[in-house]
Amino acid sequence: MKHLFIINPVAEGVVNYLSDIRAEIESCFVHYPWLSYDIHVTRWQRDAVGFIRRYCQNEPGLVRIYAVGGNGILYEVVNGAMGLPNVQVACYSREGGHTFIHSLGQNAASPLDSVSDLVFAETRQVDLIRCDANYGLSFSMFGMEAMADIQGKEWFSRYRVISSDTCYFWAVMYNMFRSDTEQNYRILLDDVIALEGNFLGALVANQPCHGRTFRPGTDALPDDGELDLYLWNKAPRVGALKIVNDYMRGQYHAWPEYIQHYRFRKMTIKSDDLIAISMDGELFYQTEAEFEIMPGALDFACPTVAEEAESVRDADSATRTGARNA
Repeated sequence: MKHLFIINPVAEGVVNYLSDIRAEIESCFVHYPWLSYDIHVTRWQRDAVGFIRRYCQNEPGLVRIYAVGGNGILYEVVNGAMGLPNVQVACYSREGGHTFIHSLGQNAASPLDSVSDLVFAETRQVDLIRCDANYGLSFSMFGMEAMADIQGKEWFSRYRVISSDTCYFWAVMYNMFRSDTEQNYRILLDDVIALEGNFLGALVANQPCHGRTFRPGTDALPDDGELDLYLWNKAPRVGALKIVNDYMRGQYHAWPEYIQHYRFRKMTIKSDDLIAISMDGELFYQTEAEFEIMPGALDFACPTVAEEAESVRDADSATRTGARNA
């Protein structure tokens, strides 16, 4: 197996520590010299997509690709790896910053500070979200939710003393009451359920988490073969702070007059105006889009507990030692 590390040099947790991250990766493979690895530092947005395609064309064997940075670089790695038969994907986050990692539970997130834990981790098949020609691992959003997601990231970049989750929360509050937020949508779920009217926006979730502490997609699982839609009907006139807080904590069902929940495998949305769509934090605009679940489309490497990764690592090392002594 070949190991390829894709590093976003401007990501949070990377921007001032690029040399340290390189040293951590190199130190790991010094201890396991029989393993082969490469490092690629991205040069521009979506650079990783094309690089992965070219790299894997020249590698006949299995390649495990590590997204080093935040949700943005994981999005690029997923889109570069999609459809390639010899690729596995992993996240290396020195600060545990990937939304998808949080969805796997605390035990899954705890060993991610160690490169070797990921190198020897087992894989699991997880679903992907397809939105036209784009693929996401965690979530997609449209309307108010998409604008709040992007604006929350902008606020966090500007005001580093405020947490990213707090920025997202208040971005939702701000966009909820903008005069241009409500939009007419025509939504079709699995060719069966048709919804039409003015809505604020929605979250399409493949896993429950957003950021480090929120769980708005509380029903979603990354390997159940379905997507979860949380659709905002209208802005509450009173009690908005309580309603948004409950929604962020996974308690949307307490407010059925404002938030509707649906499960689906394929969905189309259309509007006469441009729709703001966010896919794992990447924003684009179009007047219609098709969302679809891609069951088991990705082999994702993540140790469930540190002890499991250590046992695999020790077994591999013992096998190599035995082969040299034979």
